[in-house]
Amino acid sequence: MSTTAIVLTALTAAGLVLLLWVIGRAVIAAGNRTAPAQGGSRHYLAGRLDGVQITTIIDYGDELLVSLTTRDAPLAGVFHVTASTCSLTRVRRWHDESTPLRAYLSHDGAIMLADPALGGNAPCEPPITETGTRHIRDEAAPHDHSSTEDK
Repeated sequence: MSTTAIVLTALTAAGLVLLLWVIGRAVIAAGNRTAPAQGGSRHYLAGRLDGVQITTIIDYGDELLVSLTTRDAPLAGVFHVTASTCSLTRVRRWHDESTPLRAYLSHDGAIMLADPALGGNAPCEPPITETGTRHIRDEAAPHDHSSTEDK
């Protein structure tokens, strides 16, 4: 192999690495300019529960409220599932057939339900708890600070 061929091979390899680096930087810059998705992305890395089942469903047409239980105990709160994020027919079938599901937890309390046998998943918003509903109800109630004695 001549010196010229070796130099050209080295320059080609260096040029390829440089080209890949430039492409990578362009992709990162384009990604940083795009607006984040509504609600932001959620990562389900806080834990995993096996054998979760849907015990109760309240159907509101294009959304469901579901209560979940594990083999050991029910999960606290009611979880909200919407038609815009998953197939509600699949969630209803999981309930009707008592399908054992796998639940992936996020750090904010949301859960991703997944069927390990047939596939499919359903993201659930963080649970609605009795304390949370009572707090929302108290904020929504009109506050009358005037007393009848002042009039």
